[in-house]
Amino acid sequence: MGNVKRWPVLAGVGVVVAAAGWWIVDEMPSVDDAVAREALPGIDEHLRAFAGSRDAGIRWVCTQKVIETRPDGDLVKIGLVASCDEVAKEGDGLVTHGGFRRQPMVYRVERTPGGFRVLDRRVAKDGAGYSPSVKEMFSWVGARRVLGGASPDDPKSVSAAAFGLPGSTPVRTGR
Repeated sequence: MGNVKRWPVLAGVGVVVAAAGWWIVDEMPSVDDAVAREALPGIDEHLRAFAGSRDAGIRWVCTQKVIETRPDGDLVKIGLVASCDEVAKEGDGLVTHGGFRRQPMVYRVERTPGGFRVLDRRVAKDGAGYSPSVKEMFSWVGARRVLGGASPDDPKSVSAAAFGLPGSTPVRTGR
């Protein structure tokens, strides 16, 4: 008789485990590569404008790692981590003058006939607000990826190409 009473409990546990598994899989962030590929040029332009520039000889060079793309009605939210360097040509090489690393952002974009247009961007807060803001901006698993250290390539790896120079061009850190 003891085994008969356990069946409802085991069945209930099985339902809970299955529901939790479905919820986690449903929350798994995915990246729609086609959307990311189409949206990243506009995001990159917006990101460089956000970073600003002190003069015409300096360019902001950015790299991004897309963490997730999530439909939001007719729009798409693209969660990413960005790193940017302020780069200038100096002599036969390039020099970085500043920048930022691993900045989590979520862009809201809309499809237009010419591609995707950036509507707005949220940036993770600094200090004590960092972790809560990342958890608010990204899906549960996406936030875990960001907080776990997901990182884009170093902007130095693409700095030469941004200036139309060969990949072997030296890039050094400025003063």
